[in-house]
Amino acid sequence: MLLFVVPGLLFFVIPVGLTAYDDSHRLSIMCTISSAVTGAESSGSFKGGGASGHQVVVVTEQCGKILLQDRITSSNADAVAREVSDADRVRFSVGVAAYRLRAQLALFGVSPTAYSFEVVDGS
Repeated sequence: MLLFVVPGLLFFVIPVGLTAYDDSHRLSIMCTISSAVTGAESSGSFKGGGASGHQVVVVTEQCGKILLQDRITSSNADAVAREVSDADRVRFSVGVAAYRLRAQLALFGVSPTAYSFEVVDGS
């Protein structure tokens, strides 16, 4: 029984719970951008599973890795990655739970997904 309960909790109950919580609990974070790329890295989130869809993977100095998946398509992914990587700082709206647990979730290859972003200043 333990063989089914633990994986069920890890791969279904906890992700669904975190996603539901994050959908109604947001945090605004300001991050200094190191890089932003499209499809060059396999990264997962609770919102999108693996990196099968289009996404922009943003690496930041103090906030870690943040994924942009909402409204990212094959036609705009490169432009979004350029816009973010050209910026010095970007403000992201992320889910509170996923962001605060980002170090633990990274052990499972999961990164926080931004609900929105705003370039604060460019280089």
